[in-house]
Amino acid sequence: MTSRLLSTSEQEALASRTGARRTVFFTKMVGKDNGGTYARTHQYLGEWKDNKWEGKGTLEKADGERYVGEWLAGKRHGAGTLWKRQPDGSLRKIYTGQWKQGLMSGRGTLNVEGSKDVYIGEWLNGQRSGVGICTYGNGDVYEGEWLADKRHGFGVYDYKAGDHFEGLWVEDKKEGKGVHFYYQAEKRAHTKRYDGEWVDDVPKCGAYTEMDPDPLAPATQVPDPIPNVELVDAEGVLAQRLAEIRSERAAVRTKRISLEEHFTPEELDALHLAFSRTDPDQLGAIGAEQLASAFGQVGMAPTPEEIASVVAQLGKAGSDATFVFAEFAQLADMLSPVE
Repeated sequence: MTSRLLSTSEQEALASRTGARRTVFFTKMVGKDNGGTYARTHQYLGEWKDNKWEGKGTLEKADGERYVGEWLAGKRHGAGTLWKRQPDGSLRKIYTGQWKQGLMSGRGTLNVEGSKDVYIGEWLNGQRSGVGICTYGNGDVYEGEWLADKRHGFGVYDYKAGDHFEGLWVEDKKEGKGVHFYYQAEKRAHTKRYDGEWVDDVPKCGAYTEMDPDPLAPATQVPDPIPNVELVDAEGVLAQRLAEIRSERAAVRTKRISLEEHFTPEELDALHLAFSRTDPDQLGAIGAEQLASAFGQVGMAPTPEEIASVVAQLGKAGSDATFVFAEFAQLADMLSPVE
């Protein structure tokens, strides 16, 4: 019987991991100064393709973290569940749901580390984005839209104490139109409401009124009256102040809300085309004198005074000011805001 040495390509073929495999252990050398020993860093049991985890598999790390689910090219991808070891030695389920390229993306449930908060909803690139429900450890519940891991868009917030809010949010704060219903524990019902405009999580201007009696709460048949407003043309004063606040906050809200929320994909394409036609040399910015022409490309015809007003709100006043695409789109939104 004769034997021969394996070629390099044959050795690589034997070492290649593809298909289902038994547990593979990964180690590293520690304590080099004392001769060195090897310690296990993590272990994987599952399917492989081209020497990368692909298919279904389980990864366990030395610190107790465990992922069971689907993989693609060595990254969590598809449906899977992640556990983490707790200080008391127990395993806590952190997230179960969809993954994409190693990040939570799709729909899933998160048990927030370091708290009792639980989020069920949509994800994008590892952050809460889309529609979801978060039940907080203090008993409050938020259901609505999210963006970049924050309450953002329309949402409903129920407070443990009974109050209820419905309205708009920007970066975790109430911003824009909203209605707050006030709960009176003694009467076991919402007895008053505030309809108005919110600025940076604070009610800025609106109407505070009594709720109609609730037939299921007998105590509400005897209301606590709010003093009458003794103001000439109260509705007109309120409408004027609301308009002023919305105008004052237009630039702030425009900057803090993504363009994708302001415009449809078709509208954004049209704005991009208008901007590029006004910037034929592809400088990446247009001057103040070119704004009217750029707006005309998308069928807008603002007056010079209107353009000057929104430019000032954006903090870009001056004949030598230049505007990149995002600023041009923000100006377009401020000239034709969506209610």
